[in-house]
Amino acid sequence: MLSPAAADLASSQQIRTLYRLNDPALSELGLEDLPGDLLVLLRDALSVDTAAILLLDPETDQLVARAAKGIEEEVEQGVRIPIGLGFAGRIAAERVAIFIADVDHADILNPILREKGIQSLLGVPLIVEGDLIGVLHVGSLKPRVFTARDAAMLQSAAARAAPGIEGARLLSALEHEHGVAMLLQRSLLPKRLVDAVGVSAASRYVPASDEVGGDWYDLFELPGGRLGVAIGDVVGHGVRAAAFMGQLRTALRAYALEGHGPARTLELVDHYVQTMPDFSMATAAYAVLDPETGALAVASSGHLPAIIVGHGEARLVSFPVEPPLGAVACGSGEDYETRLAIGETLFFYTDGLVERRGVPLTDSIDELLQIVAPAASAEEVCRLAIEQLALEELPDDVAIVALQNCEIPADLHLRMPANPGALASVRRILRRWLRHLGAGDDDTTEITLAVSEACANAVEHAYSPAPAEFEVRASESDGEVTIVVRDTGRWRASRHRDRGRGLKIINAAMDAVEVSSAAAGTEVVMRRGIHR
Repeated sequence: MLSPAAADLASSQQIRTLYRLNDPALSELGLEDLPGDLLVLLRDALSVDTAAILLLDPETDQLVARAAKGIEEEVEQGVRIPIGLGFAGRIAAERVAIFIADVDHADILNPILREKGIQSLLGVPLIVEGDLIGVLHVGSLKPRVFTARDAAMLQSAAARAAPGIEGARLLSALEHEHGVAMLLQRSLLPKRLVDAVGVSAASRYVPASDEVGGDWYDLFELPGGRLGVAIGDVVGHGVRAAAFMGQLRTALRAYALEGHGPARTLELVDHYVQTMPDFSMATAAYAVLDPETGALAVASSGHLPAIIVGHGEARLVSFPVEPPLGAVACGSGEDYETRLAIGETLFFYTDGLVERRGVPLTDSIDELLQIVAPAASAEEVCRLAIEQLALEELPDDVAIVALQNCEIPADLHLRMPANPGALASVRRILRRWLRHLGAGDDDTTEITLAVSEACANAVEHAYSPAPAEFEVRASESDGEVTIVVRDTGRWRASRHRDRGRGLKIINAAMDAVEVSSAAAGTEVVMRRGIHR
């Protein structure tokens, strides 16, 4: 029992604690700080040795130790108490305050309380708008009779603290979901853009200030040396939008790789969306570029118009627009066909870049045209757009992607993976380079055949199954092309009687051939004059 003076002191401290619990600053603390600060106040006000908060996990119907002062092991060891069992479980099930005078002779499920020598306990439920969110309890290392005033103090503290704890928990959950959505969003976007001779690409993704959305882009190689570029915007925000975005991006790439044109690809994606059980709507645009000819085919499902930037100007691509994906079941649209000249850049963007409250969309797009018009590269288009239009507090995500049809370099330098799949890429790049030089069909065909054989030898003979690369360099001087294929392995003798014809083909197709092998690798130097 406390002396009258001690009782008055305790009462005075409890009153001060109640005032502190009404401090708005306390409720603004996050879930990491609020429970701990609250428990320190209660431990001092009630002169107890331990105070703890256990929060309800609805999925398991268990109480989980979330914060403790005095016996931190409850949290460190992740104590879980089923509803209805033990001291805390009974408080949660019955939703009443419970006092235990002698822990040694009571139903205590938490072994840590006994191990630490807790003798007496007092606990109350944490309730918000009629729903249980957890349990608050205090304990003493000495036998103690908690008074009605103590119980009232603890209940008052619980009533004041519970809304703050629940608010902090909800905010923490939202922050966690935002983090998961951000991680998911970024993991689903391309890790790197296509690196091809004669084209240049750039992209940006900027998340909204509040919630991650479903904006996305993609850029990939297609059969025949063509390139596919896509962009989309899923309705909604959060993890669900990011996951749906990933499904759309995967579906579009899969249909595109089957060889369908832009309009047909988007039609198939729309059919896919319509079959999903809980689908949402989305806009998307898809284009296919043939770098060799500059031919460009574009189609859109409700997306904003693309922009072509080049030579100090920017213009809209006014292609036909079909309804958004998932909006209505519709038939096939048509591809809009145009040409992306050397030096021009195709620019796709999502509405987060141009939508501004109180500003007509057409005015915002006109502003975007003026901003990107001076850009001389895909990277500069993206940089100018983001620097001047992506505000600090973005209400919506922004995704942009740019693809430029570039001048073919005078000298080629390729590093290719040493696998058979790389040979087709080498042939496509070499054909385009030779045609750019003005080589005729016969020269182009025979030189490409010789180089392909040299590359095939590098792939087949120079390496073990471990990943490796080979190098191709090509230059032209006074009507003669010089092409060097270099690897870092040593060619093995042919193991088949009908093999070994590669060098014969190379010698027949080229004017001069030199093969040198050393410990550092094998180099094939080929020369041939071209007829323009």
